[in-house]
Amino acid sequence: MLKKNILFLLVIIYLTATLLGYQIGWSVFQYDELRLLQLPLALCALSILMFSKKIEYSIFTQVTFFLISLLTIIQITTYNIFQFQELWSAIALIFIFSALTYELRNIKNIKHDLVLIVVSAFIPSLFICVSIANFILYKQWFDWQFNSGTIRIYDSVIVPIFFFLIFLKNKNYPYCDYFYPFAIFFFALAWFFDGARSALLAIATGLLIFFIYSRENRKLVLQSCIYFFLAFLAYKTTIYFADKNTMTVIRAGTSMRAEMWSFVFERWKEKPWSGVGGGYLSEIQYKYGHHIHNLYLRLIFEWGIVGCIFLVWMIYQVVKLFRDNNTLPIAKAGLAAVLVDAMFSGSMVYPASQIACTLFLAFTFSQRQPSKEYLKYPYRPTKLLIGLWGALFLYITLTYLGQDLMCWGCGSYVGRMAPNFWFYGGAEHLIPANQIP
Repeated sequence: MLKKNILFLLVIIYLTATLLGYQIGWSVFQYDELRLLQLPLALCALSILMFSKKIEYSIFTQVTFFLISLLTIIQITTYNIFQFQELWSAIALIFIFSALTYELRNIKNIKHDLVLIVVSAFIPSLFICVSIANFILYKQWFDWQFNSGTIRIYDSVIVPIFFFLIFLKNKNYPYCDYFYPFAIFFFALAWFFDGARSALLAIATGLLIFFIYSRENRKLVLQSCIYFFLAFLAYKTTIYFADKNTMTVIRAGTSMRAEMWSFVFERWKEKPWSGVGGGYLSEIQYKYGHHIHNLYLRLIFEWGIVGCIFLVWMIYQVVKLFRDNNTLPIAKAGLAAVLVDAMFSGSMVYPASQIACTLFLAFTFSQRQPSKEYLKYPYRPTKLLIGLWGALFLYITLTYLGQDLMCWGCGSYVGRMAPNFWFYGGAEHLIPANQIP
């Protein structure tokens, strides 16, 4: 049984440790360590994909990724370290997604494992109460998350976990009726106090989709909205004591997103076919951020025709899933939320939220029946495709990330902390801790 779900268990451990703030010491920064820990997850996923005879891709998927691999190989000699970082991350996530989707099709009961990450996500949010009390008494607000780095990391991680919680509620998991209101309330408090407009919009979109697709759960959606409203009242009561220009989720502007989108768009027009290159803002040390907070524009502007092809493949898969009657309504709702959050945040940039979203995507797509549009002998081209991308992944790992993987207790440091691939997004490699100012 363990062999059939080893990757799923590793992902659960990864997310649980992340949410509870645990580090093994591979890097001085938790963010960098989580990036490094994606390697064993990806290698485990690659092993599953290579040695399982039941994994087959549709003709459309095979043609799409063979075409992407051809275009990538043609351009790869022009890539810099930031493009290799982004390509490595993308390949790792695709491997993990594909292997997880296969594993989850063969696991009958995942509820106990999902409870672990839901509870692990809930525990840090309880410390909001400590921050609220401290703020009212001493006019100081403390960060309460257990994870290091920007507060947006936690906000994006709990978006898919929120829908796992509803899934458990629908499955009548023991004591979930009592736990559910408190979890929703504290998750909502986290988003309100962090000013996480993207996450809140994503949740609102997901709940609306759930309301439309599932008549029997409409009462549950309305109850969830009540818990959100109570959290909003608690939030407003607290910020009554604060400077009205801080701690507010109701604010104008795009937090420099529009400026970044416009800036990269102007550079993309100079070379629309190849794109400006993966990790472009990290490469030039852009003053507002190291990524443009939009997965879809990033695919187009940074990767050109390759990104556009991948985006078309994504849209095709999502449309097919929403037309599939076998997929649970809560899975469709969560998928919509993940897609919306990726439009305005770094959910598919930060390692913890990448894995959380990938787990939910795999959970969603595992419910779909495998496509029957196979070649006459689908096994060989599928394995050839996996082998090709596996070889590229290992090449990048050994050639460009080898020194980072071998550097125990190191960390990133270049310019300011604006996470992208590394914690300091402008860093090319990790450096020993004694060299970090």
